[in-house]
Amino acid sequence: MEEPACTVGCAGIQDVPAMLGFEKKYFDTCWQSIPNVMKKLIEKDPKMFRLCKVGNKLKGYYGAIPLPYEIWQKVLKGQIKEDEAVCHAVSFKTPEIYLYIYSVIVDLNDKHHKTYTRTLIRDFARQFILGQNRRENIRAVGAFTVSEGGRRMVERSKFIYKGGFRGANGKYVRSYAIKLENLVKQVMKAREKGNKILIA
Repeated sequence: MEEPACTVGCAGIQDVPAMLGFEKKYFDTCWQSIPNVMKKLIEKDPKMFRLCKVGNKLKGYYGAIPLPYEIWQKVLKGQIKEDEAVCHAVSFKTPEIYLYIYSVIVDLNDKHHKTYTRTLIRDFARQFILGQNRRENIRAVGAFTVSEGGRRMVERSKFIYKGGFRGANGKYVRSYAIKLENLVKQVMKAREKGNKILIA
């Protein structure tokens, strides 16, 4: 099966309706973004949202929000609402930041959805973990998962389970975090494994 030619780039205000459409389709109401919050984050730094598209059609995206440690800790413990937490986003150039994965979402109805997920994960690694774009000021990366797919993704990357809390919908969510240096090791291992498969 031929894989689609997808591209990944920063979000623009014009992308917000399509992004919110994905959230309404796949997330419970309590996990859906407030449009103005999403717009403000994009205006602050479009790199906080990276979009996977085929042509001009959105196929998935992830959010990576730089936060101060105290806010990052609170959001992972469920002590502050997500939309309130991300309003405390700092610059990616701040000397010490803690990255919060706001969401990873793809069009699950598309037969190529696994391709889009892989593309977004690789982009995250390129933009924040490895290579010239690597950000030495990132201390750790954290997320909480509201789906089985999200849980599998962070556990495969060796994120450490940090506990959980009940969301506004009454469902239990799990929080995970990993120090940047450990995430770098995981990404390098995955890359080496991929190279061995290609060589074999």
